[in-house]
Amino acid sequence: MRLFVDFIPVVVWALLAVVLVIVMLLASWVLRPHVLQNSSKTSPYECGEDPIGPARISYPYNYIVYTILFVVIDVMGAFLWLLSASTLRLEALILWQALIFIALIMGAISFSMRILPQAALDGKETLELYHEAKKAQKTKHMH
Repeated sequence: MRLFVDFIPVVVWALLAVVLVIVMLLASWVLRPHVLQNSSKTSPYECGEDPIGPARISYPYNYIVYTILFVVIDVMGAFLWLLSASTLRLEALILWQALIFIALIMGAISFSMRILPQAALDGKETLELYHEAKKAQKTKHMH
């Protein structure tokens, strides 16, 4: 029973966090501007000029890979720090589990570093889409 009494502050903070998220989502829904989906408010805007091409562009995926690598290494560091601070680190089973964990993480990091040059986009796709849309706009104005 004492264990449950010790976790009352954790439960209260968890409930407050859930209530805060729900209140913020509801407030953003109530306060946001309500516009029609086919209005000019939702159309792409290019500094007062007519929009050219699609509004969505391809995003360089190498940034995502760097982010994932950072998160993986950060989590690995947190787990290894917790292991080094615990009293269980001297058992053989724990040591083998930690070594397998490190091997799996290093394998994932080496795989992602190997595919990183293939995943890097330099924006050529976006530039090609822009030129195609510009050509289509010129031919439309000519006719």
